[in-house]
Amino acid sequence: MIRHTISIFVVLAAIFVLYLPSYLQMQNLRDRNENAEKRIKSLEVENAKFTLERERLKNDPEYFEKIARERMGLIKEDEVIYKVVPPGGKTPEPVEEVKKPNPAKIAVKKKILKKLSPKKSKDVKSTVEKKKVLIKN
Repeated sequence: MIRHTISIFVVLAAIFVLYLPSYLQMQNLRDRNENAEKRIKSLEVENAKFTLERERLKNDPEYFEKIARERMGLIKEDEVIYKVVPPGGKTPEPVEEVKKPNPAKIAVKKKILKKLSPKKSKDVKSTVEKKKVLIKN
């Protein structure tokens, strides 16, 4: 009886030793797969947001102008930007003469301006072309 129990114990221990690494590897791969699926879902959501953003930029000139102003710093001709400072806050210092940008930046901004309607492209100019702009640092 004891001999039979020992032999069962030895067989179970051998099975455990043989299959434990494979089982642990399978669990690791399963966890990696779940993480990859979560990442794929989050990227699909992000991709959908970018697709909507792209369509809106293509079809809505007002939204395109808003984004060009906020993200690219473009302004209309003869326009000066002022940052409003709350009472008790620091006052912005005027910026000295704006330096000329490199030609690569100008080319990128010209491509953006070409996307605007003809009326808008005449009105919108880069802040780089302005001589003085007040901004809050």
